[in-house]
Amino acid sequence: MKPSRFLVHALVATSFVLVSCAAPQATPQAPAAQQATPAPKEQAPALTPEGIPAPFADPNKKVRIALVREVGEGSFFERYLAGAQSMAKELGVELLEATARGDMAKMVTAMENYIQQGVDAIIVDHGRPDPLMPKIEEALAKGIKVVSFDLVVDNPNVPEIEQDDMLIGFMLSKKVAMDHAGRADVVYVNVGGFAPLDKRDRLWQDFKWRYPGLKEVVKIGAVTDNTAADTQTRMEAAMREYPQANVVVAMWNEFAKGAVRAITQAGKAAQYRVYSVDITNEDIQMMTAEGSPWVATVATDSYSVGRLAVRTAAALVAGEKVEKYLLVPPQLITREFLLENKVTNMEELIKAMPALGESSLNWFPWMEKLLARNGYSMPQVAAAPAGAQEASAEPICQVKSDKIPAPFGDANKKVRIALVREVGEGSFFERYLAGAQSMAKELGVELLEATARGDMAKMVTAMENYIQQGVDAIIVDHGRPDPLMPKIEEALAKGIKVVSFDLVVDNPNVPEIEQDDMLIGFMLSKKVAMDHAGRADVVYVNVGGFAPLDKRDRLWQDFKWRYPGLKEVVKIGAVTDNTAADTQTRMEAAMREYPQANVVVAMWNEFAKGAVRAITQAGKAAQYRVYSVDITNEDIQMMTAEGSPWVATVATDSYSVGRLAVRTAAALVAGEKVEKYLLVPPQLITREFLLENKVTNMEELIKAMPALGESSLNWFPWMCTLAGK
Repeated sequence: MKPSRFLVHALVATSFVLVSCAAPQATPQAPAAQQATPAPKEQAPALTPEGIPAPFADPNKKVRIALVREVGEGSFFERYLAGAQSMAKELGVELLEATARGDMAKMVTAMENYIQQGVDAIIVDHGRPDPLMPKIEEALAKGIKVVSFDLVVDNPNVPEIEQDDMLIGFMLSKKVAMDHAGRADVVYVNVGGFAPLDKRDRLWQDFKWRYPGLKEVVKIGAVTDNTAADTQTRMEAAMREYPQANVVVAMWNEFAKGAVRAITQAGKAAQYRVYSVDITNEDIQMMTAEGSPWVATVATDSYSVGRLAVRTAAALVAGEKVEKYLLVPPQLITREFLLENKVTNMEELIKAMPALGESSLNWFPWMEKLLARNGYSMPQVAAAPAGAQEASAEPICQVKSDKIPAPFGDANKKVRIALVREVGEGSFFERYLAGAQSMAKELGVELLEATARGDMAKMVTAMENYIQQGVDAIIVDHGRPDPLMPKIEEALAKGIKVVSFDLVVDNPNVPEIEQDDMLIGFMLSKKVAMDHAGRADVVYVNVGGFAPLDKRDRLWQDFKWRYPGLKEVVKIGAVTDNTAADTQTRMEAAMREYPQANVVVAMWNEFAKGAVRAITQAGKAAQYRVYSVDITNEDIQMMTAEGSPWVATVATDSYSVGRLAVRTAAALVAGEKVEKYLLVPPQLITREFLLENKVTNMEELIKAMPALGESSLNWFPWMCTLAGK
């Protein structure tokens, strides 16, 4: 069995839980399709005896919906328009359309015209808030419903539709980082000033920060009347000026098409790998062409997005209440998948990957009657998993081997692995140590352990001692690179293998284990944003200087930027000998000083425990909702306590992470080749899930949510034999 390689499947799978729509696939395996289920709403509109809302009751008097677009050039937008037109036809709606060809003044004029005509709703497609907001407010004041697509509108009455561009940026950037072990010379193709491109760019910047080996050698791009042709010219110049480049990251398929044409015509397809956003028939043809450098794209089907836009506008006209943020989940589509499934067009792609098809968002019961009246039936949408644990556990130890590596061949001479930890306080780290010890015992390894209690000098001393002792491997657990890197390099020079946990080490020979903290920060921040429709007064509990906390913070900053209604009223936190107690004291002070606060975002469970105790003892559990990272037995007890404000956490099982650390060190000692980045996928765990499944401890949680259990990473056949698996 080969070591598993984590790409982006955990993020894609978990996005269903966060946005409540058709679930993306963890792998290219398609779920069964199901008929779109009309969703009942709390405030249903008044219906005619036939069950149809009044505005749609008379088939001879059509509802009029205007679609005002900034741009319409390119196959993505052509397919989007076709989807909008198809939905309008099925609903019996008159769709009026105006495209401004990138001219904001023309967009404003089109808005003015449709307001004067007294249309029932306007879909504002792209554009910039400053010139458009006055017209949006004017339309609302006159009773015209407004929906936006890829335009941020700071008004709770205007639903915002998007392809979930933050997730797109995350998935694409991560795919690049993992494919190239964090090192590539990148031609970056993007432009600012467009909401979706700005969101995707924000995540790309995060991954460049996280993986400094991703070198952006040049940024090119412009949106023109022929973007693909313009990009081709720019790419040709970039290839001449930066001959070392080997990757293209293109945040729109029109950019990608131009880049691919330039690369192919220059005969450099073998040198480059192109990654993009969006997909159409033309893109599929280019991706599957012989020798194509276009290896992956992250996309929704713009046809489905166009249908959702019209359906949402119709729902508002009918009097339905819809969510503020309507995020269509993207899919990762690789060239390999297209070729394996013999996909040549969008219809075949959706058949092979049903989650890319019809969105399940905003289907209401009366729409089924309306479609039937117009001669149509309800469409099929991808079946959604039922629960937070849709990322299933991967099987381990399917293959065993009696070929035990030489270092492990003598039962009387144990391999020695040292575990040097910055901190050991708290139930997370206690469980992590227990996992490391259990794995060492199973593999017959002698595990030596030293905890520095937050003192970098003690960490360095411990490293020195173990190097002098000539141990076989050292696991460096947390800490800071500056004081530790000289000792890491010294250990490597003496043939001692090194593994890090939650420490960034700029050396390709040192595997880095983490809980996938970028993903943790993304999932937690998004959960908060979605639960509160982008508006909350937040007490933020975190500190800098710890690699995992810094990564989680980076994503929290992204979501505050994306959802400016998330107000961070105060930041508190410190890592001490008793972090939970210290946080409790700080939280008590924060509650007195900021009585309007209603949410706590705690980037470590020790922070969360202190905050929850302060809130509960102050009798304010009904006012607050607490979101955290990590989970242990104690956390479960606190989350499931009656009236607990602790509503969600994003976590791995630290026991499993400790086992992975020892297993990885053992693999290096044995001479195995392991990946540079070993990311343990986290799970979203809600209080509701714990109560529904009657979970009281970690063992019961793993049974209810198997994906939280043993990591499949770095199990080699000989290990399975040694461990008796």
